[in-house]
Amino acid sequence: MIATPWGESETLREGMLTPGPSNPPLAVIDNQRQRLFGAMVTSVAERGYANTRVADLVEISGVSLRSFYDLFPDKQACLVGALEALVRSTVGPVLESSGPEEWELDSKRRLGIAAALAAAQPAAAKMCLVETYVAGPPVATMVDEATVRMDGLVRDRLAGSERWADLPAEIGTFAIGAVFETFRARLIENREGQLPAAADQLAALLLGYEAPVRPLRSASRPPEIRPEQLEASDHAERALRAFEALLTEQPFAETTMEQVAKRAGMSVRTLYANFAGREELILAALDSAGAQVVAAALPAYRRHPSPPEGIRAALAATLGLLASRPNLAHLLLQAVYEGGGSALRRRAEALRPLETLLARAAPSGLDVSRAILTEALLGGLLWLARRRMAEAGPGSLPGLAPICAYIALAPMLGAEAATAAAEGKSYRRQPPDRAGNLRQPSARASENRLAIALSRQPVTVPALMEKVSLPQKEVEAQLARLEEAGVVERQSDGGETVYRSRWPVWDTEEWERQDQGKREAASREITLAMRDDVEAAISTGAFDAHPERYLARIPLWVDDEGWQELHDALTLTLDECFAIQKRTSKRLDRKGNSTDGFPVRVHLVSFEAPPEQSSGI
Repeated sequence: MIATPWGESETLREGMLTPGPSNPPLAVIDNQRQRLFGAMVTSVAERGYANTRVADLVEISGVSLRSFYDLFPDKQACLVGALEALVRSTVGPVLESSGPEEWELDSKRRLGIAAALAAAQPAAAKMCLVETYVAGPPVATMVDEATVRMDGLVRDRLAGSERWADLPAEIGTFAIGAVFETFRARLIENREGQLPAAADQLAALLLGYEAPVRPLRSASRPPEIRPEQLEASDHAERALRAFEALLTEQPFAETTMEQVAKRAGMSVRTLYANFAGREELILAALDSAGAQVVAAALPAYRRHPSPPEGIRAALAATLGLLASRPNLAHLLLQAVYEGGGSALRRRAEALRPLETLLARAAPSGLDVSRAILTEALLGGLLWLARRRMAEAGPGSLPGLAPICAYIALAPMLGAEAATAAAEGKSYRRQPPDRAGNLRQPSARASENRLAIALSRQPVTVPALMEKVSLPQKEVEAQLARLEEAGVVERQSDGGETVYRSRWPVWDTEEWERQDQGKREAASREITLAMRDDVEAAISTGAFDAHPERYLARIPLWVDDEGWQELHDALTLTLDECFAIQKRTSKRLDRKGNSTDGFPVRVHLVSFEAPPEQSSGI
């Protein structure tokens, strides 16, 4: 059973009015329209718009075929009617102004309402945000025009606010795209239950933007655009290029395998030998396009010494590639939506390395999870590029490079440093604010906080009192318990007593300075503690108490570069673990109960296996 704004799918037929003169004709028409709208949401959720037939709508709604054609000329008109009704009854309240309320509070409220509506009616939300683009240019144009009007509304509201009056218009467009793309991803993956929490984090991210401290000049002249060639080393690649070219001339839904074969200069049989159909073609084309974007962005990123400089270069390289390859740009920014949820999911997978680049610049301790941050940044920037291309053509995309770099870096660096980085000026990233130790035997939340504060450097009792907001007696008592447990040790520093963690967070350089014997001794002690953690949790039943418990053993075969990439990935994960702890502490503090919650252990391990294990699993 599928929930629709007009009732559950299996009850739509039961909503039929009793025949007879007691029902006014307008009431009958309204009743039939509502049942057909509910049937449209149901059928699109079950089989997609492209595979929905008028016969399906008639069967689900109980409206006769003759009555359907009395109301609508075709299924597209029925979809438009359903969309207009949804805007009036559900989307409308999100866009209506609530009066003189503060912009920040009003924006959070609107975003929260939108998330709640989408979570409650995921089928209708997915139809609006995903399937409308599958329905063809007239419907897609109607949706795009609505987003342009929304863009104007946001721009007007920003201009009237004291704090955000100088915010560039591109940031407003980016913000709308970040929300849309984050919502789309969760609806496509059937994770609509996550939308309210994601909306809270999106609000924290988007409302944190400030205007650049100096106006950002547009990038240099666009690259030369040459006619794209169909020649390729094999049939599959030639077919993909022909397919990309066709999509710039006509909608995906009207593109046939015969047309692709003719444009590619091959037989239909040869084309089908490489691709089973249009759906497989668009997914393969997105794989290829994503690989080309990543191939342009990664070297540009790696040529620079710091992540901010690398991100600026990677974005410039990406926009330059799209400008020089209009067919590629059209596929990634426009036609992908015509392919529906599967195509959008494939684009996200193909461009995932770009999210990793963005994550490398993100410090720990943000109020937004790294997953939401990178997903919203990339999605919003793609949407901004889509809008710019629609307004001024692909050749205008390189001009977005400075503002895109600023948008990507401002949440991580702040307005001043992000402005400098977007201008191409050098910026030295501050060291990550890592805190935490590798073994916390106490279940007391306050003792965990104490151990976290000790893990970076030796700290005195007064300094600890300030960090954890506890009185001296409580700090000293907790230190005594942690010292007895072997987690903390006492030292003398210039006559002053300091405490330090026995398992501090070492960065790679610090770890390299330790001799091999000391590294092995520390590793042995830590792995024994990890074993004790697991055994204790298994013996009490806590290990499998949560179905979300994560357990993975992954044998890999890597070279030096792969080993470094693995190290970077685990470093980002470690940073995010500490950031989650900080956000959790803030939430518990706001609730006034810092001891609420439960203890958790996260074990991250990577090591070179001995030769005899190289072929094991």
